[in-house]
Amino acid sequence: MLSRENEWIWDSWYVVNGDDLHAFYLMAPKSLGDPDLRHINARIGHSMTRNGTDWTHLPEAFGPSEGDAFDNQAIWTGSIIRDGGVWHLFYTGITRETKERVQAVGHATSQDLMTWTRVSSSPIVRAEPPYGTLTIDGVEHFRDPWVFNFEDRWHMLVTANEGSDWGTVAHATSGDLSEWTLHAPLVQDSRLRQIEVTETIFIDGKWMLLFCASGPDIQREGIHSGFGTYCAPAVGPAGPFDLDKIEFFAPGIYAARAVEFQGKWLLFGFLDSGEPGGFQGVIGDPRELRLTSGGTLELI
Repeated sequence: MLSRENEWIWDSWYVVNGDDLHAFYLMAPKSLGDPDLRHINARIGHSMTRNGTDWTHLPEAFGPSEGDAFDNQAIWTGSIIRDGGVWHLFYTGITRETKERVQAVGHATSQDLMTWTRVSSSPIVRAEPPYGTLTIDGVEHFRDPWVFNFEDRWHMLVTANEGSDWGTVAHATSGDLSEWTLHAPLVQDSRLRQIEVTETIFIDGKWMLLFCASGPDIQREGIHSGFGTYCAPAVGPAGPFDLDKIEFFAPGIYAARAVEFQGKWLLFGFLDSGEPGGFQGVIGDPRELRLTSGGTLELI
């Protein structure tokens, strides 16, 4: 289990570097008292393991900026990739002025995964039509960038909303990781209130979409609803996604990430039942992951 004595930890993402697995995660001090306050006080923590279960805590990786910037309140979920000899962190930022109501994507770089330098005090991608810029709940959802390279092009998947307020997967592309072009949503009329913390993986010859949601988010007919992590078959890493075959495969494990480490696919996520008091502020021990005969995922 990945835990810290004085901080709650939750959403996470991972980097395999040689024999080491690095975990980056949101954290906030338990001294806040109320776990619901963690969101507007989040920073990025950093730990490392060589076996997936015994963790060494490293210095804080990244925190809110100073002064007038889009990310001066808190830092939210992101992802890390390597291009040449440089590591690139793509993250969500929120500002003191609007708190969680407005979300945008930032970019930082590092040579060693320890010290990070912002590329800009302005977001590199933010919500604009056709994505909802003010949804029914009064929030501009545009967060959790998942970045990968496919067919010599960089792609970014982002948690977002359509103008209809249904959750969608926003899509942006780049040739150089600096200039990004925002494209049409990858999902239309999802009947899901959110498709949160997305990731696509290629496992046993099949592409899969992973995302998390809570029970009330699932309004699509025929899909089992619960609090945790879901999967759906995909044609490729940027879709299309078969939402009629969504599977709720990891109940109580939220914002889960699939990581290929030491020859196995492992699932890491924070533990939360979704019930009052169910948030534990820890990331559970990894669960091995495999593709089922039906073309979805299951935990071993």
